[in-house]
Amino acid sequence: MTSDIKALSTPMAILEAALEKEKAAYRFYDQLLNNTNVGILREIIEHLLEEEYKHIQLIEKKMAALRNG
Repeated sequence: MTSDIKALSTPMAILEAALEKEKAAYRFYDQLLNNTNVGILREIIEHLLEEEYKHIQLIEKKMAALRNG
C-alpha cells in the first residue's frame, strides 16, 4: 500500500487513482442494490450509490480543470 501511494507523484495520478477507487465503490454498491430487497438497506445503499456518483463527478471535473490549466 505504501509503495502504491508513493507512485502517485503527480496531481493527475492522484486524481486518476481516486477516480478508479470511486468507480469501484460505485460498482460495489450497485451490485449490492441489485441483490437486496430489504427496504431500509436499499435506502442506505441508494444513498451511498448517489454519494459515489457525486464523488466521480467531482473528481472528473477537477481532472478536466487540471488538463485545461
